[in-house]
Amino acid sequence: MAASSDPLGPEALDFWLGDWELRWGDEGRGTNRIERTVGGRVIQETFEGHGPRGTLQGFSVSIREGGDGPWRQTWVDSAGSYLDMTGVAVDGRISFEISTLENDVAVTRRMVWLDVTPDSLHWEWQRSTDVGATWTTDWAIDYRRR
Repeated sequence: MAASSDPLGPEALDFWLGDWELRWGDEGRGTNRIERTVGGRVIQETFEGHGPRGTLQGFSVSIREGGDGPWRQTWVDSAGSYLDMTGVAVDGRISFEISTLENDVAVTRRMVWLDVTPDSLHWEWQRSTDVGATWTTDWAIDYRRR
């Protein structure tokens, strides 16, 4: 499935909508439900994953601020994580990123969706410590539509 002609437009996350089976590494398995809520303006994610480090439940909401402004996503999970991310375009598709300081080093993290087809996609949680010149992948998940 090709990226939208406007990677940050109102349909930027439509490719992600639906019910998904997830796999990562040798043992990681999970599900993710992505749906439009709140009058169709909010993209709501409900994640549950099971892997070698236990179970992780998570929830995100994504919205275009003011209806036509920048995309924002807030993620919370059972490990106590709270992320407030901003939508950016990466290779013609929406991505969400956040910048923080870790041990006095500026770190940018982003989620990207790759190899998107109607029934599958590859998701990566990436990090950069050189202002985005290079990226490493901390977590990769393969999605299959249910």
